[in-house]
Amino acid sequence: MKKICILHANCQGEPLEELLLLSEEFSSTYDIHQFTNYTRDHIPAELIAACDLFIYQPLPAENWAELASDKIISRLKSKARAIAFPSMFFKHYWPLWSNVRGFNYRDIFLDSLLDRDLSESQVLHLFMNTRLTNIYDFKEIMDSSEQIERDKEQQTPVRYVDWVLENYRQKPVFKTINHPNTELLIITANTLLEELGMDRLPENKLENFPPPFPEFEQPIHPQVAEYLGLEFGGPEQRYHVYGAELTFEEYVMRYIKCRRNNIEDFIGFLMAAARMEKA
Repeated sequence: MKKICILHANCQGEPLEELLLLSEEFSSTYDIHQFTNYTRDHIPAELIAACDLFIYQPLPAENWAELASDKIISRLKSKARAIAFPSMFFKHYWPLWSNVRGFNYRDIFLDSLLDRDLSESQVLHLFMNTRLTNIYDFKEIMDSSEQIERDKEQQTPVRYVDWVLENYRQKPVFKTINHPNTELLIITANTLLEELGMDRLPENKLENFPPPFPEFEQPIHPQVAEYLGLEFGGPEQRYHVYGAELTFEEYVMRYIKCRRNNIEDFIGFLMAAARMEKA
């Protein structure tokens, strides 16, 4: 009979589970029960009591009640193991990202232009051509984001920030602010396996591992790409956006259209636009 593993995480948990199950040693030892933290999935009390391995992204007691990590850990049996991994987040590619609710993938500057009495073409022109570094301190924004990630890193055995900073200019290491690319998830999975005394994932099993979060690559403003010295992200680069291949400017045009038509479901709008193009 296999042991019970509870995986408590955000959207990064699903591909991490798939990677862990590529390990024959792990998959033959554990049955994974995955619960999504941000949707506040209920974890049955009897499952927590029977759990042998709790893999989790730390959640504080404030605002999380029974789902707070320390609360769950306190209910595990004495021989159970609890291993944390970070909720990875990267703001460098999207320094003007906003977490204001009501619209996906918000941009602070673009929203500020849309709040003014401007035509759609004026909004697009100003957003694409205004020198962003004259308005926003990118270095401060990115330094602050990096420090938050380093603080998260210290709560777990997973070390990833230095790797990100060494590689993010040469290749996209994140698809959106909180959707890491495959290599970061492999680093996480291998670290967890090492903590359990298991072998790292074999290269031959990783070769055909499907890229995570394939539906959306969040486009990068060409000015940000230039500021960071990226080897990608220029004005002609196309990104996979819910079924369409769009340049950054084409993506922004859809953002503007969606907001100006008072449509809150931006993802649905992007999907519908892609379907119409293919019809």
